[in-house]
Amino acid sequence: MDLDPLAIRNLIIWIALALLSTILLGGVPSWIRCAARRADPSAASAMFALLLTVSCVVLLQFTGGIPRVVMITPMQLVWICVCGLLSALAWLSLFTALTGGKVSKVMPVYLISHLIVLSASHFLFGTPMGLWKICCMVLILLGIVFIESSTQQLQNQLWFVYALIAVFATVGSQLVRRGLVGETIDTTVFETWRAASASVFLWLFVFLRKKQKTLGDFTPRAWLGVLFSAVFLAGSFASTHFSSLRGDMSDLAPIGILTSVFVMLFARMFQKEKQPGASLFGTLLVVLGQFGILMGL
Repeated sequence: MDLDPLAIRNLIIWIALALLSTILLGGVPSWIRCAARRADPSAASAMFALLLTVSCVVLLQFTGGIPRVVMITPMQLVWICVCGLLSALAWLSLFTALTGGKVSKVMPVYLISHLIVLSASHFLFGTPMGLWKICCMVLILLGIVFIESSTQQLQNQLWFVYALIAVFATVGSQLVRRGLVGETIDTTVFETWRAASASVFLWLFVFLRKKQKTLGDFTPRAWLGVLFSAVFLAGSFASTHFSSLRGDMSDLAPIGILTSVFVMLFARMFQKEKQPGASLFGTLLVVLGQFGILMGL
């Protein structure tokens, strides 16, 4: 049977965009740590949110979506601002956690947010929660335990507190979006408004603490970390958007599961963090658990 070359080309581009989105998303934590270690976390997170907003606006302009920005209801805007506030807290906490905690320790803890969202969605929105999904969630938790137990304990454990704050702030943001903003809103518009409102809250926090003066203390690596973390995240949004135009993204959802793998890979490459065998095994359990939840077997 002859295959249409154009259809094959579109399929390859579709898969490549989905994979690019996953790779870019996996690199964000390492760039955040690169910035957080060399700059004040509040100033760095505020600059990150500002650059992310600019990147999202550029994406909207490129896709012809600027007019869609004002096509939301006032109530939707209010709840998006709530999501922005929670996202600001999550980003600030992540930047702070990654000043002292390694990517390979912070991000597995942050992964718990997905499990909490799944559980909360069952009670709040009636999302099915069968025995298979519960077993897969337990598998993910076991994977996180293996990852955390395999890495050397740090003297300062405050990173864990900030990571938990980021977890619950992210959970709140996702639940507010699903329950009060609505999932029918244009994703690019939502991300732009969310980033913009988070940027406002973070810069208010910076000026109240008079941390804007620390911007002059940013090292070149700090600026690169902030810039690339924002660009990588916006690039992930863009790749997902253009991939969704070529087909149903749910068909390529298994590719997104590899984010955890790329997070650990980038941490090894750019942060020189060692990955013991138990850590690799834990990552495998996490991926298998996520895949099992996705497939719903």
